[in-house]
Amino acid sequence: MILPPNINVTIKKRIIMNTIIKLFSLILVTLFLACSNDEGNNQKTENQGFLKIGDQTVDLSQAYLENYGKKGNSYNIDFSARSETLSGNNNPAATVYFELFSSQEGKLVKGDYNLGDYSSATVNTYTQWGQSLLGVSITSTDKGLMVANGISIKPTEGVFTVTENGKIYRVNFSGKGTASNYANGKLTSTQNNVDFSMEYNGNVEQYKSTEFTAKKVNSKERILKTHTVLVD
Repeated sequence: MILPPNINVTIKKRIIMNTIIKLFSLILVTLFLACSNDEGNNQKTENQGFLKIGDQTVDLSQAYLENYGKKGNSYNIDFSARSETLSGNNNPAATVYFELFSSQEGKLVKGDYNLGDYSSATVNTYTQWGQSLLGVSITSTDKGLMVANGISIKPTEGVFTVTENGKIYRVNFSGKGTASNYANGKLTSTQNNVDFSMEYNGNVEQYKSTEFTAKKVNSKERILKTHTVLVD
């Protein structure tokens, strides 16, 4: 059966309109999925982390890498992280600090870092000079990091692990340490073998550092660092 010309034209127009509608719908779906993926990626790269000492936990919001240059056959790179504020007037504040040795300049290589010592500077180790604090009013002094009211802990065992080290760093630590409790800026007690852990996933600010709190070149002990990037 041969349809009249006007009906043929109408059918063709409907076919064309349906095709345009389908293509437009496909474009909208594609744009929606792209936006959803972007939002998901943004959520994944948001800085997230925590410090837990005993049964107390505080969120971490920013991390730093300080490159102190080559020592022996490795590179001294310090990792630190902090909560959004260090005053902790309304909620406890937190800082994390680990002194590590990596085989690569300016970067913590992926893998596990075990407890070592500063003088040996062995690759994939961290030193006993690490320190994490949780409490009210955290500051840097000529004696190192201090907390007015809260806990300061130094690692005695455990593993520091780096799983991502590109634009985004993903690190964690789980172990034990010696905890010092402070009230009104004064040491009140110490406790050994206290559990503490840390996780951080996000961007890190990188610095080349040479600043110390003392310049005793011939000292047998490690020269204390200022922690300027952490507390400024």
